[in-house]
Amino acid sequence: MIRSKLLTAVAAAALLTAMPGGAVPVPLGTTTAQAQNVSISFNLFFDRLSPHGIWVRHARYRYVWCPNVDVRWRPYTNGRWIYLRDRGWYFQSSDPFAWAVYHYGRWYDDDDLGWCWVPGTVWAPAWVSWRRGPDYVGWAPMRPEEDGFQISISINVGEPEPDDWFFIPVRSFLEPDVRVHVVLSEDEPEFIRRTEYVGPVIIQNNVVINNVIDIDYIQQETQQQVTVVEAQPVEDPEQLATATPEQGAIPVFAAEIEAPAEAVTPPAAVEEAQAAEQRAAFGQAEAEGEVAAPAEGEEAAPAEEAAPAEGEAPAEQCQEGQQLVDGKCVPMEGQQAAPVEEQAPAAEEAAPTEEAAPAEEAAPTEEEAAPAEEAAPVECPDGQQLVDGKCVPIAAQEAAPVEEQAPAAEEPAPASEASPAEEAAPAEAAPAEEPAQPPCPEGYQLTEGMCVPLAGGEPIPPQ
Repeated sequence: MIRSKLLTAVAAAALLTAMPGGAVPVPLGTTTAQAQNVSISFNLFFDRLSPHGIWVRHARYRYVWCPNVDVRWRPYTNGRWIYLRDRGWYFQSSDPFAWAVYHYGRWYDDDDLGWCWVPGTVWAPAWVSWRRGPDYVGWAPMRPEEDGFQISISINVGEPEPDDWFFIPVRSFLEPDVRVHVVLSEDEPEFIRRTEYVGPVIIQNNVVINNVIDIDYIQQETQQQVTVVEAQPVEDPEQLATATPEQGAIPVFAAEIEAPAEAVTPPAAVEEAQAAEQRAAFGQAEAEGEVAAPAEGEEAAPAEEAAPAEGEAPAEQCQEGQQLVDGKCVPMEGQQAAPVEEQAPAAEEAAPTEEAAPAEEAAPTEEEAAPAEEAAPVECPDGQQLVDGKCVPIAAQEAAPVEEQAPAAEEPAPASEASPAEEAAPAEAAPAEEPAQPPCPEGYQLTEGMCVPLAGGEPIPPQ
């Protein structure tokens, strides 16, 4: 015994010297906080866990904490197993409450509240019991040892209830996220019969060690080498960060927690009946959310389809005899097409109405375009211009080539001077600088093959 204690002291001294930056490891037989002669207030549990669940007054355990989780959630399932030197299998998790509820205190499954945690003051790599078989390994949270908060380090509880167990294929035991492989015993009760109970964590020199699942068994079944890592202690849970075993050390918050005062009370604690109502409402809202989510999506889809995209006309802007198709107003059977200003992009709609060309003039059909091309003269006499297929006098008596009057894209012309797109640049238009002899005398204009007097009177044939 003396020799054993001497070897332990020598090993602890060697670890202390080897740790970088003067960090203090977690040696066998003492916690980090004990080594630093520092203890943490029990109120740390109350303050840090309140945002993640509800505190409940309990007739037997004084106060318990119930996390805000779904009904299928279980403790010790969201994370991984890492073998910690001198301490055994350590459960590392990214859950924001993992630093407390997976390493201090005990868990129990309440009929009305679900899984709830009873605070405790003694740190452990994980407060669990184990089962093992030829192809599966299982663990279960250890139930509370005593009434009230869990202050005692002794282990007198028996084997966990059959429904408390979680199983995983042994080959997946070292996976970085065991949750994807976990099978609940309530779903597969056969696993209880296929495995044997090997016991809970053990106590050595007032230190909790979790090594009843042997490393050799895991290495043989997984065909992997188990990395034994050191504990890198931190003084505050906020300093915890996820690290992989390959890095050789992982951050651990393993402080000694002060025994709570008799009158200690968590903030905003509720009675069991009220907590049960809240948990039931939470579960109901969760269930309705799972069902209601697709319905909300189905209702949102029409709204998204009804909203016009940029450049498309809303349904309420379509005229009578038109309908909205793909965000645009199109004529119903037997109706005329919608005006361009109702189908045009918003930027074009901002232009004055009198400058917008009607759709039927901007894009005539083949039947309408053909007569217009035949009736329109190739050129207008000096002092006149082509408007709607007719030569009309220019107020300033200055002729301009037709192709110079049409580029509406750069300088939009007033409606009275605007030319249809197809007439803006006729394919066979003669240069304006070589006008032909006017077919009508002065004071007349050519209209439908006849010279019509501008001041009124009888038309005459062209000259």
